[in-house]
Amino acid sequence: MRQLLNALVLSLVMSTSAYASTMSYNSQKPVSCTTTEKMKDLVGGKYLELPYMSGDGIAPAIDGQQFLKTQVIVAVNLDTKTFSVVEIINDNLACIIASGNNFRFNKPPMEKTKISWEN
Repeated sequence: MRQLLNALVLSLVMSTSAYASTMSYNSQKPVSCTTTEKMKDLVGGKYLELPYMSGDGIAPAIDGQQFLKTQVIVAVNLDTKTFSVVEIINDNLACIIASGNNFRFNKPPMEKTKISWEN
């Protein structure tokens, strides 16, 4: 009887984790947001990170049903190897989605380019 119960519990756990891996949901991950000017001062000024990559992004609105157009920037300090992923929501709001250290290129750039926070 005990073996039957163990088998039942194990099959329930396995089927639940398989179901959970296929679900999609809005995360409640906290992010730090401020004005775009203060974000530029923090990331570009304090950490001396430059915007090496950028692209047009989308982010779910609070209701999880609608989406906002955003600008996503990956800023890097090649000397300290720190990085920040910044999402600009609008002209007055930017959020750090992720940041860290030990940045490395999967394939190093062929040459060093002049990169600036100004367009």
